Amino acid sequence: MNQGGWLTGLRRVLHGWNGVSPAIQLPRSDSSSHRAQIRAEQIRVLYEQLPSALLATSIAGALVVYVLWSHVPLACLLPWFAALTVTTSTRVWLMRAYFRAKPSISQAELWGRRFLVGVLFSGVIWGFAGVFPLPPDAALQEVFLVFVLGGLAAGGMSTLSSFRGAYAAFLIPAILPFAAKLMLQGSEMFIAMSWMLILFIAMMSLIAARHYSSVTESLRLRFDNAGLVDDLAAARDRQQAINQELEGQMEVRQLAEEALRRAYDDLDRKVQERTGQLAKANDVLRTEKELFRVTLASIGDAVITTDAMANVTYLNAVAEMLTGWDDSKARGHRLTEIFRIVDEVTREPCEDPVARCLSEADQTGPANRCVLISRDQRELNIDMSVASIQDSDSASIGVVLVFRDVTEERKLAQQLAHQATHDTLTGLVNRLEFERRLSHLLDSANPHAPHALLYLDLDQFKVVNDTCGHAAGDDLLRQISALLRTKLRARDTLARLGGDEFGVLLEHCSVVEAQRIANALRELLQGFRFGWSDRTFTIGVSIGLVPITQAGETLASVFSAADSSCYAAKEKGRNRVHVYEAGDAMLARRDGEMRWMPRIQQALADERFRLYYQPILPVGAGSSNGSHGEILIRMLDESGRIVLPGAFLPAAERYGLMLALDRWVVKRTLEVLSANRTGDGDVSFAINLSGQSLGAADFLDFVTEQLDATRVTPSKLCFEITETSAVSELAHALRLIDTLKGLGCRFALDDFGTGLSSFSYLKTLPVDYLKIDGGFVTGLVGDDIDQAMVEAVHHIGHMMRLKTIAEWVESRAILLKLKQIGVNYGQGYALGQPRPLDLGQR
Repeated sequence: MNQGGWLTGLRRVLHGWNGVSPAIQLPRSDSSSHRAQIRAEQIRVLYEQLPSALLATSIAGALVVYVLWSHVPLACLLPWFAALTVTTSTRVWLMRAYFRAKPSISQAELWGRRFLVGVLFSGVIWGFAGVFPLPPDAALQEVFLVFVLGGLAAGGMSTLSSFRGAYAAFLIPAILPFAAKLMLQGSEMFIAMSWMLILFIAMMSLIAARHYSSVTESLRLRFDNAGLVDDLAAARDRQQAINQELEGQMEVRQLAEEALRRAYDDLDRKVQERTGQLAKANDVLRTEKELFRVTLASIGDAVITTDAMANVTYLNAVAEMLTGWDDSKARGHRLTEIFRIVDEVTREPCEDPVARCLSEADQTGPANRCVLISRDQRELNIDMSVASIQDSDSASIGVVLVFRDVTEERKLAQQLAHQATHDTLTGLVNRLEFERRLSHLLDSANPHAPHALLYLDLDQFKVVNDTCGHAAGDDLLRQISALLRTKLRARDTLARLGGDEFGVLLEHCSVVEAQRIANALRELLQGFRFGWSDRTFTIGVSIGLVPITQAGETLASVFSAADSSCYAAKEKGRNRVHVYEAGDAMLARRDGEMRWMPRIQQALADERFRLYYQPILPVGAGSSNGSHGEILIRMLDESGRIVLPGAFLPAAERYGLMLALDRWVVKRTLEVLSANRTGDGDVSFAINLSGQSLGAADFLDFVTEQLDATRVTPSKLCFEITETSAVSELAHALRLIDTLKGLGCRFALDDFGTGLSSFSYLKTLPVDYLKIDGGFVTGLVGDDIDQAMVEAVHHIGHMMRLKTIAEWVESRAILLKLKQIGVNYGQGYALGQPRPLDLGQR
């Protein structure tokens, strides 16, 4: 191998690692100067990579504003974006100033500190984004923020970790506030997510530190080795000059042999002097070569050199360790025998980088996603780069192959990628990844290649979760996930969409086949028995099926149709499959309910609800001491017209707004009673409570706090609960009744007689009144069965020393019949119509 070409090739590898030529040729100097040179080079790299980082920051900021525009108050969002814009513009100005100034090594440190200040401000501003006050229904926007912050943190690794402190100055203030926000949420899931973010910060900081060390060491070796190579080249040039001078002397000797003989003694002396100089030059070359060999042996990357035939000529210690070959045994072997690489995905042999480099006589860029198979069959993920060794005629006489083990980095990246697309509890695809796959199918759907979406909602999950705890609920979800996999095809996608909801994406599946699969899943779960401790539970599932037969459908519309279909399956009795069809009356009604939800929320915000009052009067002879009536609610629409509760209460029940309405009614009723404390006599009001309020953990505390704040006598309140909600939330209902009755409040069981479990549960509920369901009361005059039901309820109530109240008393004939039966109280249009609540004129 030509010595000059070998040195030239190695110089190109050391100066051109990662395909970038050194920007500054620096002389060798003492250690402090050397460190300053390295820092100056690191700062230059920071500013060179800044444009792409600023562009990414600007785009990300704009996307955040766009996504959160309707979810975050503009008073927070606009100042934040303005601060981000000012900071980004300032950093652009700083970058331009740096390149105009072309600072010296001694000035570089000042520019580095300026850069750190800009990064810190940027990180703090992004940290504020993580704590935006998002509403409870903005979970998707919360996830979007996680991905924006995670993406910026990951992207900042390559642009900031080359300079100490720069990456930490951005990462910690950008991510930590969001982790703190999650920690303060209080639930186990949010705390776990918070710790995952803290772990993310730690791991990214560790990787950044390793990257910083690698870059610093690479720069140090580059500067050191550049000097060594320059010394070797100078020695080579001196040797060539000496050889040329000797050749000239020999020619002179041949032409002037006689003269040389006469000066033989003098020439002999000169030859000896020259020979001594050559010996010294050779010693210097050997020393420099040994220094270079030691340098290659000590660097952190693996190095292999070959000749022009791709035969191995050298392996450093790291290459020996990674390949499993000793340097002495590997020499002379073909490189493909020593360095076996395959594609990590296809497992096919990768293109031979050395053969390509020899044929092109040039340096090839880094080749990624390759797996090195060592001599002992270990597999390592590697990154590598190859450069040609050329002689003085620019002909390839060998190559230098440099590579490093990135197995751990790849594993970490794969783990992060898996966590981003899968549910941690069940291991199934998560909602975000499911939506991505569904969006892809929506673009390709057509009548000849249909797909289908299944939306599954477990029917008895809440019973298991409430009865046995979250551990049982989690175990049930894992078992259900494993069961569902057994009935799906390999190409189908099963995902956990949240809580006890699952989604199945059936690719290239007709409606008939989709119905078969859906029913198979339903029957599978219907036959499943879940055991926990000494209890066994039967689990059902309601499934909404949406055919996807044409392109152009939106993700939101398909999910809405699936959710509506699933709800329709539940309304029909649960544990069944409902196929979505355009024009479905039930789904149209639910769509109408969905439109009520924002109207109810806005009415609450605008205080557009009103209290009405309908009297409850004694049916028999005599007069009552005071006045008793039921509180009713009305809504004012946007034009100020009265909206009856039958229009908006079903939507409030369906979409979880009853708790807010119940709170408003309780608060407003107590305020009215408190404001009219004098002169109101013996007044009591009955307030209806929904099942959502009974099941809310903090509703009881809310009522007691309102009673304390208004100082209203508790005996003036009677709370009405339906038997259905009382049975479904029995534990919460008993606790609420016992506590409030202890304060003096009274309770009535509303719509009594409509449930199958009425009489069995009546003994456990310490109520004061039974309100006979109006459906029986309206048929009292002409229907013997209705009369028998009213008599039975009244008799049982009196046996338990409870007062009975008949609803829907619409005529004098019904009132007379109630008197004959002995019912205590009546409520209806025959006794009094609902009217606005005004204690001054009842």
